[in-house]
Amino acid sequence: MNKNFALAALALVFVGFIGGALLFAGSQPGTEGQNRLKKFNSYDELTDFLKASREKLSYSSGFNGGFGSSFAKTQAFATTMATSTVAESSAAAAVRSDDFSATNIQVEGVDEADIVKNDGKYIYTIAGNKLVIVDAYPAENARVVSETALKGNPAEIFVNKDRLVVLGQDYSYGNGLEETSIGTVGVSIASPAVVKRPIRYSGTFMLMEVYDISNRESPVLARNLTVSGNYHDARMIGDYVYAVASQQVYYYEPQPVPLPIISEGNAAAREVAAADIYYFDSPDYNYNYVNIISVNTQNNAEDYTSKTFLSGSAQNMYVSLGNIYITYTKWNDFYTMDNIIDEVVVPVVPGIVAARIGEIRKSAIEAGEKTRQIGEALNKYVSSLNKEETKQLEEKAQQRMVAFEEKLAKETEKTVVHKIAISSGRIDYEGQGSVPGHVLNQFSMDEHDSYFRIATTTGQVSRFEGGARSQNHIYVLDKSLKVVGAVEDLAPGEKIYSARFMGDRAYMVTFKKVDPLFVIDLSEPTAPRVLGKLKIPGYSDYLHPYDENHVIGLGKEAAEAETGDFAWYQGIKLALFDVSDPENPREVAKYNIGDRGTDSYALQDHKAFLFSRQKNLLVIPVLLAEIDESRYAEGKVPPYAYGEYVWQGAYVFSLDTENGFGLKGRITHLDGEEGREALLKSGYYFRSEYDVKRSLYMDDVLYTLSDRMIKMNGLDGLDEINKVNLNFAK
Repeated sequence: MNKNFALAALALVFVGFIGGALLFAGSQPGTEGQNRLKKFNSYDELTDFLKASREKLSYSSGFNGGFGSSFAKTQAFATTMATSTVAESSAAAAVRSDDFSATNIQVEGVDEADIVKNDGKYIYTIAGNKLVIVDAYPAENARVVSETALKGNPAEIFVNKDRLVVLGQDYSYGNGLEETSIGTVGVSIASPAVVKRPIRYSGTFMLMEVYDISNRESPVLARNLTVSGNYHDARMIGDYVYAVASQQVYYYEPQPVPLPIISEGNAAAREVAAADIYYFDSPDYNYNYVNIISVNTQNNAEDYTSKTFLSGSAQNMYVSLGNIYITYTKWNDFYTMDNIIDEVVVPVVPGIVAARIGEIRKSAIEAGEKTRQIGEALNKYVSSLNKEETKQLEEKAQQRMVAFEEKLAKETEKTVVHKIAISSGRIDYEGQGSVPGHVLNQFSMDEHDSYFRIATTTGQVSRFEGGARSQNHIYVLDKSLKVVGAVEDLAPGEKIYSARFMGDRAYMVTFKKVDPLFVIDLSEPTAPRVLGKLKIPGYSDYLHPYDENHVIGLGKEAAEAETGDFAWYQGIKLALFDVSDPENPREVAKYNIGDRGTDSYALQDHKAFLFSRQKNLLVIPVLLAEIDESRYAEGKVPPYAYGEYVWQGAYVFSLDTENGFGLKGRITHLDGEEGREALLKSGYYFRSEYDVKRSLYMDDVLYTLSDRMIKMNGLDGLDEINKVNLNFAK
């Protein structure tokens, strides 16, 4: 190691990092007065707030954009098992199954929107831009009974007795005071005498359509609403649907700042007044209107309820029976030049050098000159060292820098949590809190006994040793969203791949080279602790309860790289973990599918995962990739090699604690030479309208669904019973 390298480590890494990114000494977000919910007094106050926030933070956005660019987007055991929330209607009562599956949900009683629903008699699904209803029971007589064209881009549905709710979005553009169309409804803009500034609206609108399906052969549109913003997520509790739209807010002078728009039916569009928008008086790098709307699916006469919050972009949502928790990641400029010098530079240089730096810091010269003089002092000191002294200095500096960056990650990257109480359609804001790090998905959050639990990751995973390490944490928050307990700094250098809360325990999987499954005790909210962990190859993207003492993992197998501190993921891996002894969790069964490149919708969407312990049944969709070993010398396949796609469909397993996973068979909708040829020609990407995306059962019949087809097979031997073709069209 030479002096020039050490000089770079000190003069450039320390001082350059200081001068280029964190030179200001602004106040820390979240200080007194900034956590209180407020309302704007006027439109001008809203505009001034956005302008002031942009000006305050714009000069430091380069740091945050670079630092954060690598990050994107249970209850007790009984509550994790999906149960049907569909009540029996007169139309569905005749000849129906009493044993049928429902959407795989996180919280009992809180239904989640999906592309398919069933009530033991009918299957309701979205096929392109159509709502298709299939009389599916008994399977031998299955047929399409209706197809209804939908506006825009339908995404998901709910079914509640004789009502069906379609959620989606559409794009529309308008300007001025003219009468125009937003999504599916005609909207009359208010007159200039009422509106003192032009209404400008454009972009994406969330659509919510409620259909009367008492006659399944002829659904009737009973209610439709339009909300500005992107459809984010929705839940149904009882008769009420709660939907969230996220609308980005731009401030570009002299253009006016748009306000959220909500409309129902053919009534005039209603602009949400600035005085009705809630906000927190703390600057952020970008803002969104988070529009929450609730609708009674059974009573058209009951008006919808809505609330709008000016906040960061909604990223993840967890919903209990009484609360909605919406999270987003916020980047704070917390550390200043003084922090870096105090924590990194001063501890590794002699007192005389530290004293000189102190004199420069206390001087009245401008900031840029201070940075130059500090660099000059460090340069002079480094140049006086011999080779051994330089090496020792560099090692000490590196250790301090790593510790500093790990601490920095906790302070700069925060997950903000908003808590909104819900009850019979009411929407009431309860408060906000924050914890270090970012959240993976909805399963990283949970509410239990009035406490909110959340799992996060801080920092970035690096393949190279010696740098700052990512770390993983679980925080427990009280009713007021104040942190009352924590387990921090788990699995340094790795990140969370999956998490699941089950009563007084949390299960968390992290990964970089191997898969540590952590078992965490949360029975004492103020003192959570790790009970045990298991390290095995691969990782789980999704965890699902089997029973009180067993957890199913779905993810990828992995092979350790020969060089570098990482592993290459391989094919799909199913695992069954025994957690009856929480201090010594065990993998008691596993099943591997395919080679590198094998994929499943269930890895990204838990609603594609079908499991029934009573039926000893587990079904997942699989896109199978296999490697032709004859193409490699002596059959030695490198771990980074991808397989070629050879099959897509549903893998059907039996599963119990004694025998583990047993493959009962496979079902595909890509039959014939045409399907096989499409797979072989696909290269590294394959998607088809015949991809099996979901599965469900009624009695002893398994139904698999793609955009083009519903196929019915007996659960005993998987013999084909019937199939229904869907008229898929965009």
